[in-house]
Amino acid sequence: MKRITMLVLASCGTPSGPPQPYVAAVGKGSGAPVDELVVTVDALRNNDGTVRCFLYDDGTDFPDSATHVIAKAVGLPAAHAATCKFEGVGRNRDYAIVILHDENNDNVFQKNALGMPQEGYGFSSNAKTPFSAPSYADCKFHFTSGSLAMTIATSY
Repeated sequence: MKRITMLVLASCGTPSGPPQPYVAAVGKGSGAPVDELVVTVDALRNNDGTVRCFLYDDGTDFPDSATHVIAKAVGLPAAHAATCKFEGVGRNRDYAIVILHDENNDNVFQKNALGMPQEGYGFSSNAKTPFSAPSYADCKFHFTSGSLAMTIATSY
């Protein structure tokens, strides 16, 4: 009997799709809200490749060091925009987001011989500086709880 039960369970498979929130009892949700950041990336010059989003929790060597990247998300461009979603975000903290439009989807941010970006990029708070990347302080925002939606414009 035990063998038949295991065979039946194994043949049923597992649910597909994204992980579901914790359920305390069958038929009842936990009642806890899912904290999330929803980032709309707009002003893409084309629908090629992917948009890669990086969530930082500290400004040390921002944005060059990946040491403080606590989450990554990928969006697929459509209609010159893409969406990245970060779920389970820690409450009452400061964060910053960097987006890169990886047009050829090679996981490398393309720069020319002078170090100037050849692919799209953007920062939370739509922070911009003329000759270098903005600081963490320029890009940071405070997340309290719930769902926070923001839009980041892509620069080329």
